This record gives sequence, structure tokens and C-alpha cells, in this order.
Amino acid sequence: MARASVGRDAKPPRPVRIGCDLADADAVAESITAFGERYLSRVYSATERAQTGEAPVRLAARFAGKEAVLKVLRNSSDIRYDEIEIVLDAEGAPWVRLAPRAQQRANAEQLGPIAISLSHERGMALATAVAIPDYQPLH
Repeated sequence: MARASVGRDAKPPRPVRIGCDLADADAVAESITAFGERYLSRVYSATERAQTGEAPVRLAARFAGKEAVLKVLRNSSDIRYDEIEIVLDAEGAPWVRLAPRAQQRANAEQLGPIAISLSHERGMALATAVAIPDYQPLH
């Protein structure tokens, strides 16, 4: 089988970016008890709060989702939780909506849309986020 020739300066393909995280619903409940509205408004959007009914296990899934997205974005210590929104589409599937600054980071990293999967069971929440690099953002 013949190999395709690649110029010396050709960049190797970049791997898919994957981030995952676990969150404890009890820890989220404790944060709500300790900090109340201050915690909720700093971490979750009004849409996230409405869609979860503010149930700790569902909020924990959103929190894990935000952490997973931060791992996909890399070098994202300046991105706040409220700049990443995990919302449900019309069929109930979660998707990621980024605020302008977070979207600029994704564009700078040449990432396409970030796919997300959430799950929760027995008080623990899991999220996995995936993005494909070398995406050309729409202008």
C-alpha cells in the first residue's frame, strides 16, 4: 500500500479533545446551603436552574459538564463557570452554549462545537465533553 507523501512542514493531525469530570450532588447541596443565591448565580444560568429545578443531582451534572468543557478548552483558568452553559434542546439532549469570551477561546484553539453527555446515579454526576480540532469557525 502506497503512503501519501507529506511535506516536511505539514502538521500532524491534532487529536480529538476530550474532557470528563465527576461531581458529588451532596457537595453541590452543601454549597447551596452555605452560599445560597450567591453560589447559584455565579455557577448556573437562569436557564440551567429552570431546567434542573435546582435539584442538586441535576446541578451537579451541569457542574461536571462545565468542568469537562474547561478541560477541553485547556489553559482556561480565566474562564468562569457562568461563561459555560449546559442546556437542553427540544428533545432533552444537553448541549454546550459558550459566552463570547469562552467561544473566543474555543475559536483560538480551532475547536468545533463541543458535544456533551451527562449522567447521574446514586448522588454522583458524570459528564464527558468532546470537541474536534482544526475546525474553521464561521465568521
